[in-house]
Amino acid sequence: MLLDYDPNSSHALIQPRIAAVLCCQNNLMTLSWHMAISKEPFRYAVAIRDENTTHDMLYQHKSFTLNFLPFPYYEEIDACGRVHGNEVEKLTFSGLTSAQSDPFGNIILDGSDYVYECTVIDTYQNGDHTVFVADVGQIHINSCFDGHPTLFLGRGRYATITPAEQIKQNGVKGPL
Repeated sequence: MLLDYDPNSSHALIQPRIAAVLCCQNNLMTLSWHMAISKEPFRYAVAIRDENTTHDMLYQHKSFTLNFLPFPYYEEIDACGRVHGNEVEKLTFSGLTSAQSDPFGNIILDGSDYVYECTVIDTYQNGDHTVFVADVGQIHINSCFDGHPTLFLGRGRYATITPAEQIKQNGVKGPL
């Protein structure tokens, strides 16, 4: 049986979304409101609440990395979303590490399955969030790609999928 909820209640936000960690300079922010919006050129949009430290940093630096960590990192991802960047140095707090950065000084998180290097090209206000539209200039893919994305379910709950098989282009099912 389906239950009805007011769209403005916290229950309306419970849905599986891929969790990512946005890095603007050395500030980290857990993010699940993001999506590809153009294939050519490849553009990506992220929605950031106005009150977040990252919001002002994105306006100032106009670039970021978007780091997609595999499920074993869900506790570290969650830690980045539980504190504010103006109060805590999140990289140390979360236990995540970084040995490199993009050309704009945005850190790239070790252990990421893949990372997008993004340059902000446009913004627009939508309710209590600003949508930052970015060109993806470079994509990094981990040679040890895990294949188990971290899904955010809301209220600090995370899950993943277990890709047991894939559909090949010819329609034949087979192991990964």
